[in-house]
Parts: sequence; structure tokens; C-alpha cells
Amino acid sequence: IAQAIGMHHLSNAAALDEDLQLIETRVHSLRNPRSPASLTYSVVDKPLDEQLFDATANVKILTSQVAMHLDREWREQLFRQLDSMHDPAEWELGDDAIQQASFATFLKAIVRLKPQRRPGLGLSYGGNLIAAWTRELDRLTIEFLANDHVRWVIARRHDDETERFAGQTAVSRLGEGLAPYHPEKWFSE
Repeated sequence: IAQAIGMHHLSNAAALDEDLQLIETRVHSLRNPRSPASLTYSVVDKPLDEQLFDATANVKILTSQVAMHLDREWREQLFRQLDSMHDPAEWELGDDAIQQASFATFLKAIVRLKPQRRPGLGLSYGGNLIAAWTRELDRLTIEFLANDHVRWVIARRHDDETERFAGQTAVSRLGEGLAPYHPEKWFSE
């Protein structure tokens, strides 16, 4: 009997210890609440048209932070392209809307390179922005990744053959990486 009472006492002590740990955890979370920036929500719970609207609105807000570096016509054309890319009637289910980090990289590249010609825009399957400049049969395509990185591909005709060159770099070195291929061909009017 004494042994049974002892085991019962131990199981009660273990339950009490678990309760105390739970209370301590809750008190700790009250003392150190999560920052609003660390809170996440599921966009899957939102209807598709709201998800697309939110993604477009967020990148337009990012654009407003560098608006002084883009002329009005350039911004308006950019916004039309973004709206067109996120048209719910044309949207492919399973694709990701534009990623803010990718768009931020795009804006940094545009401000740094100052292209006079506007690119055609598209999205990768994962929501990265892709810009393409075409001149005759030659094309420069840049995928804008998060954290100020880009991947680029050049396709140009030379002696009836298509040559392809590719690279990956930080935005800060993109001009240098493209220099041997004369990017002014795509960027200048």
C-alpha cells in the first residue's frame, strides 16, 4: 500500500511539474510577446483575387519608395504590367504571386542600371520577377532573386548561330557582369 501511495504521489508530482512548466512558458510568452513582424498568416485562406491584389499592392508600395528615380510614364507602365500579370482571370492555379524580395531586387537593379527601354515582365513559377529586353534577334533576360541577387541569360545571333551566355551575381555587380556583352544594346533607346 505504501508503495502504491508513493507511486500515486510521484505521478501527481510529475503532473504538477508539467503544469508548472506550462504556466512558466505562458508567463514567458506574455513577458516577451512576438513582434508583429514575426507573426505569419496563411494567404491560402484568402480568395485568389485578394491574394493577387495584396501581392500587387505590396510591390507598388515598394515602388513608391524609389518613385523619385523613375519617371511617371515608366511607373505607370510598370504598374500596368504588374496588374496584367496578376489578373485573376488569366491566373494559373499553383503559380505564386510576385515575391516582394524579388521585386525589391528588381527596383535596385533598375535604379542602378537606369535603362531607357522598359523590359517585358513575367513571373517564374516561384514568383520571382523576370525582365526581358529584346533587340532584333538578341535577348537579355534577368531573373530577380531575393537578397539582391540576379540570374541572367543572353541569347544573341552571331554568324547564323545563337550564342548563349549566363551568369549569376549581386545587383551591385550586374553592370560589370553584363559589360562584355554591351548591355546598352538592350537598355538604350
